[in-house]
Amino acid sequence: MRLRRTRHGALVLVTALLAAAAPGVAAADPAPPTPADQATGATDARPRTLTLITGDQVTSTGGRITVRPRKGVQFVRFADGKHQYVFPTDAIPLLRADRLDRRLFDVTELLASDYDRLPRLPLIVSDNSTARGLSASRKLPAVDGFAAKVATDDLAQRWETLKTSLTSGKIWLDGMRELSLDVSVPRTGAPTAWSRGLDGTGVTVAVLDSGVDDTHPDLAGKVSARKNFVTDYEGDNDLNGHGTHVASTVAGSGAASGGTHKGVAPGATLLDGKVCFDYYGRGACPESSILEGMQWAATSGAQVVNLSLGADDTPGVDPLEAAVNDLSGEYGTLFVIAAGNSGAEQTIGSPASADAALAVGGVTKAGVVDSYSSRGPRLDDYGVKPEITAPGTDIVAARSSFSAGAPEPYVSFTGTSMATPHVAGAAAILTQAHPDWTAAQRKSALVGSARPNPDFGVFDQGAGELDVVRALDQAVSATPATVNVGFLKYPQNDETITRGVTYRNTSDSPVTLRLALDTAAPSGVFNLSTDSVTVPARGESTVELRTAVSAAGSAYGSLSGRVVASADGIKVQTPFSVHREQPSADIKVSALDRTGAPAAQSVTMIADHASFQAYYIMEPEATLRLPHGTYFVATVIDAEDGTTTVVTDAVHTVDGQEDIVLDGRKARPLDITMPDKTAAPVAVTVESEHPGTYREMIAALAGDSPGSLYTADQSSQPTPKLSTQVTALFAKPNRDGGFTGSPYVYQAGWRVPGSYVTGFTRHVTKKDVAKVSTEYAVNVPGALGWRTNTPSTPGITFPTWYELPPVPLPTTRTEYFVGDVAWESVFTEGTEGPGWPVPIAQFTKQAVSYQPGSSSTERWNGAVLGLTMKPSLGLYPVVERRSDELVLRLGGLADAAGHFGNADVDYGGQHLSLYRDGKLVEQRDDALAGIYVDPAPGRYRAELDVTSPALRLSTRRTTVLEFPSEHTADSVSPSLTAVGFAPNLTIDNTAKKHQTIHIPLTFTQQGPASDVKTLEVDFSYDDGATWQTAPVTRHGAEWSARVKNPGERGFVSLRGRVVNQSGNTVTSTVIRAYEIK
Repeated sequence: MRLRRTRHGALVLVTALLAAAAPGVAAADPAPPTPADQATGATDARPRTLTLITGDQVTSTGGRITVRPRKGVQFVRFADGKHQYVFPTDAIPLLRADRLDRRLFDVTELLASDYDRLPRLPLIVSDNSTARGLSASRKLPAVDGFAAKVATDDLAQRWETLKTSLTSGKIWLDGMRELSLDVSVPRTGAPTAWSRGLDGTGVTVAVLDSGVDDTHPDLAGKVSARKNFVTDYEGDNDLNGHGTHVASTVAGSGAASGGTHKGVAPGATLLDGKVCFDYYGRGACPESSILEGMQWAATSGAQVVNLSLGADDTPGVDPLEAAVNDLSGEYGTLFVIAAGNSGAEQTIGSPASADAALAVGGVTKAGVVDSYSSRGPRLDDYGVKPEITAPGTDIVAARSSFSAGAPEPYVSFTGTSMATPHVAGAAAILTQAHPDWTAAQRKSALVGSARPNPDFGVFDQGAGELDVVRALDQAVSATPATVNVGFLKYPQNDETITRGVTYRNTSDSPVTLRLALDTAAPSGVFNLSTDSVTVPARGESTVELRTAVSAAGSAYGSLSGRVVASADGIKVQTPFSVHREQPSADIKVSALDRTGAPAAQSVTMIADHASFQAYYIMEPEATLRLPHGTYFVATVIDAEDGTTTVVTDAVHTVDGQEDIVLDGRKARPLDITMPDKTAAPVAVTVESEHPGTYREMIAALAGDSPGSLYTADQSSQPTPKLSTQVTALFAKPNRDGGFTGSPYVYQAGWRVPGSYVTGFTRHVTKKDVAKVSTEYAVNVPGALGWRTNTPSTPGITFPTWYELPPVPLPTTRTEYFVGDVAWESVFTEGTEGPGWPVPIAQFTKQAVSYQPGSSSTERWNGAVLGLTMKPSLGLYPVVERRSDELVLRLGGLADAAGHFGNADVDYGGQHLSLYRDGKLVEQRDDALAGIYVDPAPGRYRAELDVTSPALRLSTRRTTVLEFPSEHTADSVSPSLTAVGFAPNLTIDNTAKKHQTIHIPLTFTQQGPASDVKTLEVDFSYDDGATWQTAPVTRHGAEWSARVKNPGERGFVSLRGRVVNQSGNTVTSTVIRAYEIK
């Protein structure tokens, strides 16, 4: 059985059964904005397309996921708050057998590491796998396998071979790990060691990183050997700078600073293993390169290996963790590895999570565990990690001459990446003093001699901060370095669990140790077998750490502390931990198909309402441990006849051992028809959501035919908070069986509050529909138009969204809306691209409800595409003053109907200038900017010049805003009014020669309402070289301008200048506003 758990977040379960030529259907799950996004209101709405190992194309647009269909294959989607997964059903058997790495289907991680930009998918094949069709790009002895790369265009074909031949071993994603001393080095005690002649001389430390620039004076002559393991990506030089910084912290001479910035072990020799490269501004480290580098370092004689890199840990032992353990045991190499920079509890990264690794957290130069430093306990067994800390904040060390930035000899970095080389250097000094010690002995000595900060717990800092002098001076060390009492299953009995701590004395005299416990656990939980022990000269003594679980009372979860062994000049710290399982029960979960037989293929999700810990089961039957509580349960069952069944139990209470049987025999089909008999189903979706105390829980099912979907509500309790909706898309098939160019669509949606559905029937009649005659204008000849509709239903946070059949532009289409849900819409003009259209222009429309029997018209993409003062993304003002920061978001535009959107912009084609009282403040090559300004009152002018050469119209747009601003305690937006142009043009956005046209003028505002004071409109026939004034008239609230079109083919440009009653001015210019034919 393969059981997967995640912690914290919303979970989405989507199964997609799409018509072979159908548009995509997906679930909307927008990712939370980053702090930078929140500052400017920016999000990446550009579509990004991945090709999975199965050859399936998955596209993410602003966090929304859609999948290009594959005949006979369904897609299951999970989202757990941190990651989104898409599993094709023909991959589930190999996932169940643990032959495939789940990260191969982790859309979040694949996009975060920019795999959509790679022409080939990098893989690691381990454990002498039987995978056929993969060629080794290099061997990886550390995992008994090899690295391989497969062209994305070949993945579908290779998958057909892999899914039958992969009967042993495992295929992993060759993931991208990330690159995670004037005061800091003295804090470690290194100068005292130097004074004794201990500086790492004779010891080899391998730095596996982004390379080492040994042309730097501090590193001259330090590197004895080097090897580049990322030659496919980058040359030998350290372009990132991370590796040079780390190397000089280990062994730099300080030559460029007169010795001020000397490394911890300046006598050590370095091996430069380049396993990382500079990838779109960050350090990226392929796992296959790290594995090869680790093997090289160990076999090349490195006694210490520094790995200032890592990634999120996952359940089980991954290839890097396995290699750390194996190479440590075989070669005696001590791997010193950064714990990670995630900060929260239980975020220790891999491979620092490996048993043999010495995981390093970060402290400030005052010894305070910094907020970035990843905390324990470790995943799976709740063991102690990190084991030690070292200075990692604002560390000054050598700067690579090949990296970006000012040509200075030193640079300051922060992170556990910087803490780790302090410990690696200390390990080198310890190795010099004790060359015969094993890796485990050196690890125990470093951990046992650390200095704990009393303000932080074991899972924050392990034993405490590095103290190399104490590690050298103490003749006593403890084994193991940390004690893991274990995971104790509920209900715990009264037994006492015993673990041994062995003290080793390397001196010629016996040592009597005073023993004590430092723990915040309830009294009586932890005890020692004695309060003192005498360790004989050159000998060992063992004491017992006893854990009496029953003494913990109602204290569940992880309990920790330290055994402190003291004598004159000796203090040995041994961290320990135990995890006491909360009240839980063994629950057998079974999925039955509609015949009552165990489901041959199913995916089940169980999510805790309170914590939203989610469990994924890929078998029809499994037994798992569930904490007592209330759960949302759903299963998706795929049958050989092409039908799919969903059974849900939204509120299921677990308070003891039981069997949960999700019975497909209770399911009933969906039966939905439209009044036009030529209409065929494109997609049908059923989704439900129940709010938890942490996030929402969702189950959704999508199919290409109502009759192929079966649903059952198996709730054991009332579900008043449950929200359900059924949505469908119908269109007219073309000769190829697809729907491109359909002259009509039916978009239907019905709300079902308070329950899930056991089947669903709707036979729509003509009186039930709202008719919308929709016109889609064109900007670029030959472009296609895509419209997506998303239902907006109370209680449904992450609804499914529909991509309507694409249409050649320009065109008109009749669109019918059915049901009681409102619809948000996005229209994209673009060209066909791999997996998704390449957008030229894109516009949005907020949720609208359509009344049955109504008839209306809509126009999209109509010229003039120009400036709007509508809030960016419907949330953020265009201009905003926050204290002394002026935030400008000038990239948005609108079509003639006022739909907010954006258009293709040439790289480097945005130029923003901000002036205060006529003097330039700052310039940016971006339409989004946060600029700090003088707090005193001033008159500001913001100028934006945008070029869009991919467009036929609105190829250049300039905006000038003039307004006063001064310091404010709150967020304030100045009153600004912009004019828009809505001429009556043909569907291809053209007007006739010699024609005099009246252009209706529209206005958008931000900030306090302010009427128009003066308005000027100009037009140009020569792309703005010369201008003429257009007469402007006003009738009540309606304004218009009159323009005489030229007598020859070409373009008309427009310029409008508005001064509102507040005295603020907005001037907007659109070059090639519309075309003359």
